Amino acid sequence: MRGFFLILFTGMLFALLQSSVLPLFLPPNWRPNLILILILYLGLSENLSRALIAGLLLGAIQDSFCGPSLGLYVSVYLVIVLATRVLSEQLNTESPPLLLLLIVGGTLVQNLLIGFYLTVFAETAPVLHVLLPAIPQQLLTNLLFTAVLLFLLLRFQRRFGYRSGLAGLNYQSKRHGT
Repeated sequence: MRGFFLILFTGMLFALLQSSVLPLFLPPNWRPNLILILILYLGLSENLSRALIAGLLLGAIQDSFCGPSLGLYVSVYLVIVLATRVLSEQLNTESPPLLLLLIVGGTLVQNLLIGFYLTVFAETAPVLHVLLPAIPQQLLTNLLFTAVLLFLLLRFQRRFGYRSGLAGLNYQSKRHGT
């Protein structure tokens, strides 16, 4: 339970960074979606029920902090969590390149779903004209921030011990190297 509250605290911190701090330093197309990175990571490393609940709550947090309409990010993140869980059953989740590849796929899926939902349900036709040109910059910044976060996680993992099942981080038991 403590781990779940840590996930929610991290999501709130990421939403605060994403909506308040990063706009001061980065132009709109170059801001990473930190909550998407956390959602994809949780989809790989947590079980389905915890990942779905976290996706639901983190989507609601992002909707309330910086979403254009309530429920948009909730539905997008639930679809992304389900797709990630389906993929994680077939792939090696301890592979760092897999996490980076999922960031690319998750960014594309998120932008396409947001564009689709806003075009169909909100009848805002020019949304796709705004979203599509911004995808390459978002891909680059999401990949860059994911690489930095993976580097920091590896540092903390070495310092505080290893835990199996962390996506993108190779598990080494205490008997590793003996």
